[in-house]
Amino acid sequence: MEYTFSKPETDEDYEALYQLMDAVFGEEDVRGITRRFVEHHPEMNKEHFFVVKQKNRAVAGLLLVPQVWKLGEAELKVAEMGCVGTDPEHRRKGIQWILNTEFDKYARETGFDLCALAGIPYFYRQFGYQYAVELNYSTELKVEELPDMEVGIKVEKFEETHIDVTDEILRKTQERYLIRSVRTKGIWRMQQTTGTYGGEPYESNIFTRGGRIVGYSRYVVDDEKKTINIRELGISENTSTEEIAATIRKQASEKCLIELKTGLSHIDEFSRYLISRGAKTNIPYAWQVKIIDLPGFLSKIKPVLEHRMESSEYTRLSKDITFNFWKYAVKMKIEEGKIVSIEKAFGEEDRIIGLNPYAFIKLALGYKSRMELEKMYPDFRAQGDLRGLIDVMFPKQPSYIHYSY
Repeated sequence: MEYTFSKPETDEDYEALYQLMDAVFGEEDVRGITRRFVEHHPEMNKEHFFVVKQKNRAVAGLLLVPQVWKLGEAELKVAEMGCVGTDPEHRRKGIQWILNTEFDKYARETGFDLCALAGIPYFYRQFGYQYAVELNYSTELKVEELPDMEVGIKVEKFEETHIDVTDEILRKTQERYLIRSVRTKGIWRMQQTTGTYGGEPYESNIFTRGGRIVGYSRYVVDDEKKTINIRELGISENTSTEEIAATIRKQASEKCLIELKTGLSHIDEFSRYLISRGAKTNIPYAWQVKIIDLPGFLSKIKPVLEHRMESSEYTRLSKDITFNFWKYAVKMKIEEGKIVSIEKAFGEEDRIIGLNPYAFIKLALGYKSRMELEKMYPDFRAQGDLRGLIDVMFPKQPSYIHYSY
């Protein structure tokens, strides 16, 4: 069978893509998710939709959702792969290799730093992806375990005019995370217009006191299970988690709901408050991520690495360092604490720092520490005093991605 790669040009091409999503995902409304990206995403165009056809029929496809993540204060362009599917009649024929090759080519040519996805387990390892950023947290508590007290906070419907204030609250909330997403005002408006967060429907409120916004929530109510599931929560600095918890209890009780669930990070202040009251937590899943150009990535985060050295015993360090990734190496020249060059090299025999190139993403994004990776991978090691330098440059730190679509 002859397969051809294409991108949609006409309404008929987009309809063929929607029909493919119907065939692949059945009752899941992936057609609706795809259509919302086509019609509402402020940055997406035909170049972000990838299709493989047999004759005139779409038999496989995926989307590239552009976004920005921050590592410290360094901004990284991220190409998220989504809505990946192959018609059941055409599976196990290498079609996803065609799509992933084109996806990587486009990401590289248009200046993306990372590729990422929240997909099924294991399958994407063949394309170079590794688990590297926490995803899908869950914290559960009975509503009756929340504080029962009057705090003078009102619950009001979220309107587009509230975006400026809630965006500031979100940015403050994100400061505790190493890797965090950048949500533009255009994406805020897209989510408000479509009523979807991360591709799924949601409701949203603001919390006010004395006419001033002190927080907001995005949530889903399951009337059958009598559960409120908080997808995103922001609390201003002058408002306590206990006050918001009491407000949520009152809100849930009015709806006759008995269970509270959240998808917030377990280190979020509200999550820690729930855990202190006996909430159950899960072991989270993770984003699968890969670096497109490793020297380019290190150059992008150079200010972060320099700041970490400046705040450590390695301040004003002058040293030539070789990161040996076995197939190739990256040579970094440091003078007086400043990284003056980062270059790719081949045939390098210096193996004092020998790193599994696929597992390095876990270290670079703070998902695992050097010591953890050395125990996991025999081909991941640093020797001598360079161990301390690696630990300073790439510390383990928590991350959390608030959806940007």
